[in-house]
Amino acid sequence: MKVYAINGSFRKEGNTDIIIDKVLEGAGSRGAETEKVFVDELGINSCQGCLECRQEGICRQEDNLHEIVRKIEEADAVVIGSPIYGNYMTGQLKILLDRLMGVISRITYVPGGGIKSITRLNPKKRHIVSILTAGAPTPECADDALKLLRRMLGSLANGGSMEEIVAVGINAKGAIVFPREEWIKVAAKYGVQDREAYAEKSMARNREVLKWAFELGQKLAD
Repeated sequence: MKVYAINGSFRKEGNTDIIIDKVLEGAGSRGAETEKVFVDELGINSCQGCLECRQEGICRQEDNLHEIVRKIEEADAVVIGSPIYGNYMTGQLKILLDRLMGVISRITYVPGGGIKSITRLNPKKRHIVSILTAGAPTPECADDALKLLRRMLGSLANGGSMEEIVAVGINAKGAIVFPREEWIKVAAKYGVQDREAYAEKSMARNREVLKWAFELGQKLAD
């Protein structure tokens, strides 16, 4: 069992990274082989819009994209994470997805109108996990990013599960694992009257996210 994680955040040990690691920890506890990469370190160029990949699924640019495609094809589960910036995923991750679009899938037209995405890769079953984090208090901020991820990664699943984690209310780096005293400071900063209650609610919410991430990793491997 191979689990390949792609982190669209440039923050190591940030909230997105911590949740991804928890998924990988869960998968590893069941014997899965795990690997994680940061998009910001991949040296991926932006798409040039030449559309050459539409025909054969091969990008003419010579960078690390082909290695990423190979890792995705070999994986039994793919985890993709990003913080939400301006109600969308990071620019780093969007650049990678733009480059992958015609390489990992092709578009076919269906009778009566509309289009369908079909994978170009080995059509084995893969489990897909999308992880999005945000400082905003409500999960609706992730809707647009999830819409793209569902559409693009759905063809990779080929009958595998598609799971989503949206963690909100965690703006500062590492807030997902903040202790009580840090949450009390956050409450004071925002003028919250009952700081103890605010801290307890935030910590309980984050514990549930991390618990679900770990269990989800186990589920992927099982």
